[in-house]
Amino acid sequence: MRLILNADDFGLTESVNLAIADCFHAGMVKSTTIMMNQPAVEHAAELYRRGLISEVGLHFTVTAGRPLSDPDLIPSLVNDDGEFFDKTILFNKSDVSSDEVEVELKAQYRAALDMGFNINHIDSHHFGGVYRSLKQGFTQAVNKIGLSVRRIDSIIQGQELLAVPTPDVFDMGFYAEGATIEHLKAMLLAYQEQKPSGTIELMCHPARKVSEELAALSSYTDSRVEEWRILTNLEMSLWLQQQGIECVGFDALNV
Repeated sequence: MRLILNADDFGLTESVNLAIADCFHAGMVKSTTIMMNQPAVEHAAELYRRGLISEVGLHFTVTAGRPLSDPDLIPSLVNDDGEFFDKTILFNKSDVSSDEVEVELKAQYRAALDMGFNINHIDSHHFGGVYRSLKQGFTQAVNKIGLSVRRIDSIIQGQELLAVPTPDVFDMGFYAEGATIEHLKAMLLAYQEQKPSGTIELMCHPARKVSEELAALSSYTDSRVEEWRILTNLEMSLWLQQQGIECVGFDALNV
């Protein structure tokens, strides 16, 4: 079985970026996704240029911060201040324009390329590309770009809309109270029995510490530090090897 542990939120804060680099060095995490509109994106790019991060995808962000495209071009996605709507508002809107979603996704993708990232896959912050209000725009954009994508059937159906490669399974269970070594091992053993030749993706959100900046930007805090400890744990890495579980990145789907 192949395992993709994708570190979401690259570019959020320096503490997050450094933790992701630590996880790459430890060997279990081989894939991350960049948030192009967040405060530490320049720091993330520097780590990438230094070779500390090998595989980067785009963490399409439409529920936090400001857009990279002109807010006047995407009125269904932004409030009167030109900032993205909160996810609780956006995911329940009935007037989201799929063309506007595509405009903003492509703007973030171009910005990532312009910064020097060799983007190899796409997913979405807060599962923005999964919810019904955004799914059509997300899928039409990623199908045109043609890169691998995180599965989009984890919350509502619609996987058949994608014309690009995805993992066989995406599981969001390594999160919050599920971010323990015991739970991680149990999930992986179950999938190894169900899909011994499959590719399984788990998201992760490591951080070295809960800085004031991180606490201001995200409600998910202390568990990030616990995830970092698990994903840099040598015994966990050895256990994966003993179980015959190969850690890979999204490049494994692009061959």
